[in-house]
Amino acid sequence: MNTTRSVENDIISNSKTPKVQKQTLRGHRKQVLCLAHSSERLSRCPPAKRIDEQAKIHSSCASTTGYIDNSEACHNPTLLLSGSEDGTARLWDLRMKRASYCMMIPRDKRGGVPEVTSVAFHPCALQGNEYEDKGPDAILGNSQNCTIYVCTNRSVYGYDLRHHSFASVKSENAKTTVNPIVKSPHFDLSSFFECTDEINQLSFSFPRYDSVESNNKLFLSAADDSGEVHILQCVPEKYTEMANSNCTQSKPRILYHADPESYAITSCAVFRPRNNETIMASGGTDCMIKLWDINRPKKPTYSVQVKPGTQSENTTQLCNPPYIHSLSWSPSGRLLAAGVGDGSCIVLRGEGKRLVELGRLGSDAGGHGSAVAAVCFPGFGLKKSVIDCLNVPSKSVLNGEAEDRLMISAGNDGNLLIWDLGRDMVGDGAVDPAMIFNGLSSPSKATNTDESKGLDIDTVGLEKSSNEMESLRISTQNRNKRKKSSKGKNNRKGHSTPSFEIDDIPIDFAPSSPKVLFHIAHGQKPNWITCSRSSDKSFPSSLFVADTTCDISVYTLP
Repeated sequence: MNTTRSVENDIISNSKTPKVQKQTLRGHRKQVLCLAHSSERLSRCPPAKRIDEQAKIHSSCASTTGYIDNSEACHNPTLLLSGSEDGTARLWDLRMKRASYCMMIPRDKRGGVPEVTSVAFHPCALQGNEYEDKGPDAILGNSQNCTIYVCTNRSVYGYDLRHHSFASVKSENAKTTVNPIVKSPHFDLSSFFECTDEINQLSFSFPRYDSVESNNKLFLSAADDSGEVHILQCVPEKYTEMANSNCTQSKPRILYHADPESYAITSCAVFRPRNNETIMASGGTDCMIKLWDINRPKKPTYSVQVKPGTQSENTTQLCNPPYIHSLSWSPSGRLLAAGVGDGSCIVLRGEGKRLVELGRLGSDAGGHGSAVAAVCFPGFGLKKSVIDCLNVPSKSVLNGEAEDRLMISAGNDGNLLIWDLGRDMVGDGAVDPAMIFNGLSSPSKATNTDESKGLDIDTVGLEKSSNEMESLRISTQNRNKRKKSSKGKNNRKGHSTPSFEIDDIPIDFAPSSPKVLFHIAHGQKPNWITCSRSSDKSFPSSLFVADTTCDISVYTLP
């Protein structure tokens, strides 16, 4: 296995532009098709009844990192998982910036090398260590403390790297030697999923922090080319659980996303965070977005038919149907974004069992010039200074609502767009993303140049400086003092007081429409994107991009 690393540091020198650092992870021999970060299913806070308890943990994280992180990701490893056309999945230890493990995928019946089309971390496997007291120090590293799942063609395989590390060290009778190549999977769930066509995406349900038992009943879905979504419950986390796992004793739940007569495929299906672990959304080449309760799999709770855009100036997209290529839920679970084949992004809001379309971001809003391959709500985490300055309620921070305005899209035109969805679309509870990016408020452009071999950003100036942030903080404090003084006077006069205070309302400057904060000219057609948390010590607030090359590009955003 080629575990050598090659990291290119491209840092912008102009202090008045957003500082985007690009690095490259190399190891695969063919193009990388899919990615997953270890914090993806750890970025959701516990329910409201545990907010006070968790606030103590989050404040301790903020005291050392400067960020309020509404997850437990700061206590978990910094890992990236990738799948490629070369028939391997690789686990990257981002602290070392290299691949720690290479998982070999079984050959198909004809002996061909299969493509890895989707990868996923088992959410619960990152929170414990079964072999903590059973082996030498070499097997206690964070990169071994996980279970991963990969899919190829119609097959789904699992790898328990803790078991592999323990068995490898024990067999070689060495204290520090762990075989970095995993030659065969520990789980083969292909026959239990019963998929009849190629699988496009794997998705785990989100773990619940109010019940340990519920975490043992996590769902794993597989969206495939037959237009269906197959779902298993109680997917094994450990090698020792496979024999007794309930998933081997029950039939999969099947969601029929597409009409069989349409021959449409299900390109994506993702579980909704926070609300109920049985709610998920699916999209496909039938130009439909559907909301499901998997406990009632016979029909969706709501369906949205996506029609071609009406942008008269976007003549290049007239021939591209509005296929749904990608879906992503916002950190709070309130919003659902869809990447569409006509070059637009659709934003919907979940209201009970319904989906309400809030808007469509096309070329008139500065969007993509070709199909949108991937969308993502990054949920980086907020700076403590921003939270204090804007008086963002702790509940909004912990439930993720404060970060709902920030979205990233990747298009086949090679551009990565960082969006502010705006107060008009999202509402009052979310923070202006310009505050997250060091006060950036004007659109900017990032392009690759051969001369610098990195990023050359042409930015229209910064308008919100640190002095302005301080002025805003002082102004907010003065308003709060006047509010409290007014409240006391009303009480003395016998008047009723309002049921809210300024401290409970995040400050926003004015109504705002969706806009592109800045974009990065990646230059390659993207296959997948994912993000790390701001608390990540190796790659904080970073965007990982898999494209048609053998490399993984990492953009650390300002």
